[in-house]
Amino acid sequence: MEQNTPTTRVEAITELVENLIKDSSYFIYDIFIKPTNNIKIFLDGDDGITINAIAPINRALRNQIEELNWYPEGDFSLEVSSPGIDEPLKFVRQYRKNIGRTL
Repeated sequence: MEQNTPTTRVEAITELVENLIKDSSYFIYDIFIKPTNNIKIFLDGDDGITINAIAPINRALRNQIEELNWYPEGDFSLEVSSPGIDEPLKFVRQYRKNIGRTL
């Protein structure tokens, strides 16, 4: 797949991530790519998400990106994390998991 624009790269990476998390309670909060090829992916879960859950997703995604040769010079970085408490809630499922919590 030719990756000519940031939008198509984001869409392609979204598809890869969705396949990696499809059988879990995790979901994509946001994905963006900086001009320096820094890929930032924020995942959340209905019960939150831990670093132990994020690490294998990060490794699998990095391997897939390298196998697809989207960055032949290896000039990309990948960050997969949770959105953090300072990010706004974007989805109904995030509101549900935070019922009764002070935000």
